[in-house]
Amino acid sequence: MRICSLLPSATEILYVLGLGDQVVGVSHACDFPADAKEKPVISKSVRQLATLSSQEIDGIIQQARSNNNPVHWIDGDLLKDVSPDVIITQELCEVCAIGSGSVFETAAKALDYSPEILTVRPASLDDIFNNILRIGDATGVPSIANSVVNALKNRVVKITDALEGRGYTPKVFCIDWLDPLRNTGQWTPELVELAGGIEGLAHKWGISREVSWSEVLDYDPDYIMIMPCAFNMERTLIEVKEHMSKNRVWDELRCVAEGGVILFDGQIPSRHGPRVVDVLEGLAEALHPDLFHGLAPSGIFSRLDTSAQS
Repeated sequence: MRICSLLPSATEILYVLGLGDQVVGVSHACDFPADAKEKPVISKSVRQLATLSSQEIDGIIQQARSNNNPVHWIDGDLLKDVSPDVIITQELCEVCAIGSGSVFETAAKALDYSPEILTVRPASLDDIFNNILRIGDATGVPSIANSVVNALKNRVVKITDALEGRGYTPKVFCIDWLDPLRNTGQWTPELVELAGGIEGLAHKWGISREVSWSEVLDYDPDYIMIMPCAFNMERTLIEVKEHMSKNRVWDELRCVAEGGVILFDGQIPSRHGPRVVDVLEGLAEALHPDLFHGLAPSGIFSRLDTSAQS
């Protein structure tokens, strides 16, 4: 089978299912595992965003939306060359990956046959698990997909069982974007809940929204989890230092003074693939280090040293 994955989450799922050798095309953002970066790149970003600030990126996205312009495009000639049997796309966020409408349109123009086009739109952790099963069914490996999902669910249960009867439920604020400030949505508030916390500024399975720093100050979180969408740990740290040095509210927050600021590799929480449970383990360890010390894979999160600012 020849498979084209147009979003990083699906690419990660395909590799976990043992189908990496059948992936014939990926998106520009598919960078994990490393082998995925060697595949033909079918969808590309209209603008190079890697060196731009959060505010500049947001401006480009907002302008594109206002003018109904695409953020990404598909190379129809290359799609024809790789001739996929299955194409995996999404309807969740056209900032991070190309939308399903463009995929159907380009496939109809570029291909003289009709491949199976599988579209995902997850909101919850169960949705993510179900998408793994759907992809397993579509690619002929349903039993492997079941084994993967069962293993992921067992890791979740390990955390929830350990938290059984624990009375401490810290207040958490998860940041999806720094300028403008946005909270997280979809599965992240659910992950916080499963990790023994509460995300009082977000709605479980809901959409992200802009949040004012005055709201954050009034909320008075015990922890702030900073996970800018698609930013790696190095880029996240740079953005935090730049924005917080200009933020008057920052030094007034209790959690800053108490060392409750946690940085996440933002390339992982925003993806709805197998590593979503890595994020859960990182949240659990950050919130309850006495119970879960060493649980999360290395590099998922780090504590921001705010001692010089307190």
